[in-house]
Amino acid sequence: MIRDQELAGLAMTLGKDAKIKITVGGDGSYCKPDGSHINIARMPSTPLGRMLMTGLVFHEIGHKNYTKGGRPDGLLGDMMNVIEDVRVDKETIKARPGTCFNLEAVTTHYVNKGSLEPANLAHALLGKVMAYGFGRVLKHKSILPLEIICNEMMDDAFGQEFIDDVDAIIKGIPKLRSTIDTTVMAQKLIDLLINPPSQKKQQQQAVSQEVQQQSQNGKGNGSGKKQATKPDDPQLEQDDTKVSGSGGNGAGKGGGKRPTPEEIAEMLKNKTGYGDLSALIQSELDDIAESTPCSELAGIPMLPDIGRLKANYGKLDEVEAISAASRMRARMMGLLQSIKMQPKSFGLSGRKLANGRLVRMATGDPRIFRKKTEAKVVNTAVVVLLDLSGSMNGRYEVANAAAFALHTTLFGLKGVVICSMEFSGKDKEPDVNVLVDFGKKPKSDNFNHHPFDGTPTDTAIWAGRVMLLQRPEPRKIMLILTDGCPDDSNETKAATRRTMQDGIEIAAIGIMANSVKHYWDNHKIIETIQELPVAMFGIMEGLLIDANNSCHRSNLSGRSNS
Repeated sequence: MIRDQELAGLAMTLGKDAKIKITVGGDGSYCKPDGSHINIARMPSTPLGRMLMTGLVFHEIGHKNYTKGGRPDGLLGDMMNVIEDVRVDKETIKARPGTCFNLEAVTTHYVNKGSLEPANLAHALLGKVMAYGFGRVLKHKSILPLEIICNEMMDDAFGQEFIDDVDAIIKGIPKLRSTIDTTVMAQKLIDLLINPPSQKKQQQQAVSQEVQQQSQNGKGNGSGKKQATKPDDPQLEQDDTKVSGSGGNGAGKGGGKRPTPEEIAEMLKNKTGYGDLSALIQSELDDIAESTPCSELAGIPMLPDIGRLKANYGKLDEVEAISAASRMRARMMGLLQSIKMQPKSFGLSGRKLANGRLVRMATGDPRIFRKKTEAKVVNTAVVVLLDLSGSMNGRYEVANAAAFALHTTLFGLKGVVICSMEFSGKDKEPDVNVLVDFGKKPKSDNFNHHPFDGTPTDTAIWAGRVMLLQRPEPRKIMLILTDGCPDDSNETKAATRRTMQDGIEIAAIGIMANSVKHYWDNHKIIETIQELPVAMFGIMEGLLIDANNSCHRSNLSGRSNS
């Protein structure tokens, strides 16, 4: 279930489902050539943005799963791309039938926008193949009229016989099984452009007429064999001119004359980019991001690259951490309770009948109305964010032990799920990394990492936010262990505000520093691991008071409405 309506949440859901890395951030969208990583520029979550991002992801998933090898430059590369787009989309739809709606929406969008209008003969040939593949094979009805336009342009330049030969080749698109098959088909179409059937036929006629004329004039060699034509024969050069035309202003642009060999050579050399849906989507996403005012960007959630760090064997005061955890566990159970309505009993009166109990009236049991009672259950998701930046030198031993103690404590509570992550920007690692994921038992070795470089606190909050919003638990808590010195104060405050607006509770534990008070109202300061239990009691009491006040305000609102 997609619980986050922002692009960040949608991207994480799509990425998990497709097993591909997707991020949202920065001012540029891109796809890695191997399909392992897609980035979406940071922008508002509009219907257009969601449609474009979803279409791009499903399209690139197809290439990642089914395309093997690269493509050459020039028109051959463009032709391969168009044919391969059709083939991989067809395979993606076969594996994931629901993607057909998203992929068709992208095609329809760019048809309506006019992005696929052919501007020259090269576009016409590519557009013909694209219209056939997407329109007839994938059933995208909006693109079918494009085939008529492209046919008219090619008819002007090459004639109907050329179009028939193109049709004969591309009707094999549904039978393509590999990128190699795509390459072979693309090469056939390029060969057809270099030496179209009309040119072959007219050249053969010209040679035949020349031989016949030589025979009539007595210029044969007397043996009855055909004589080779000289390359500089004026008569043949004149015939070639009649076949190919002079090019002129309309050559290669549907102007009514066949392009010259030089113009065709130029067409083959140039990369047009026509029909590259992936490039069109990325460009439009970047335009949307660029047009978004800077004042709005701060409140738009990001999905950063979230990595995973392996356990690192080292020294951690495990005894003190486990001791602190045992002291916290008993009291924490009561503090983390949330209210959940459950049908628990039946009564003599009420508004909802329990149909299954009507038969009990015959036995003298009149309790046939369903009752709802409030049962206190623990149903909470927690993300712990551990600051391992360079400024934590001299503090990280306490921070590591505190994070291990917190995870151990909460992992032992029934109904609580917890994930611990570190943020630091380690060399060759993402800025945020999972130490122990939801549902995994913590080990002290998971918390034995040393500080490194910057303090991307805002990035960590965005990462924690999207992790929590994917969880089904109704109560969501983020605990930040830091010295309170982020790289970007304004971005950290903006990320905090937006995350709390989404219903996530945030509290901070200052590790041997009180700067956390500038960013989070609910905070406590500790100097040693022994102080953690008391600090956590104060933090969780603050969270519980906030939750009860919210519930009280909700009840008052409900009464006033009634």
